[in-house]
Amino acid sequence: MSSAFLKTKNIISMKNIIYKAIQSFVILISIVLLSGCSSNTVFESYHKFENLNWNRFNNQKFEFTVENIDVEYDVYLSIRHIPEIPYKEMRINYTIYTPLGDMRSNNLTMKLYDNEKNKLSKCLGDYCDFVYPIRKGLSFSEAGKVRIKIENKYTKVDMPGIMEVGLIVKKSE
Repeated sequence: MSSAFLKTKNIISMKNIIYKAIQSFVILISIVLLSGCSSNTVFESYHKFENLNWNRFNNQKFEFTVENIDVEYDVYLSIRHIPEIPYKEMRINYTIYTPLGDMRSNNLTMKLYDNEKNKLSKCLGDYCDFVYPIRKGLSFSEAGKVRIKIENKYTKVDMPGIMEVGLIVKKSE
């Protein structure tokens, strides 16, 4: 065999190896991207407050549509606040209005610190995020609009240090 033929054969072999490596890389990236898109989150919305202050009478209202009544849903309250928040707990009331017009309401006291006095919020620089499950395994007997109202039950009119309040609804696992 001539050396030109061997060089050509080696080049073709090398191109095949590179092509297969690129093909494998593309497939791997596609799998990673597609698996990131299969989220159980069906609703996520946030309301920001001016001057880092949640007024007690500023009830937060959220609305989303339930399409699948064959699954249960988990509802989470998300509070973004400054790191120096002066509260050990937050008191809220949530009211859920179902597509049929039924109302479910509950008062909650959400602890912001664990027993060792560690903050339960995840902090990054100038803000912290606190996500709390307010209702798990929520089911609906009819598809349609669901409204959720969040009331601040702080004992004073203003609750300083709160940047925003959000609601996250996910399919139960």
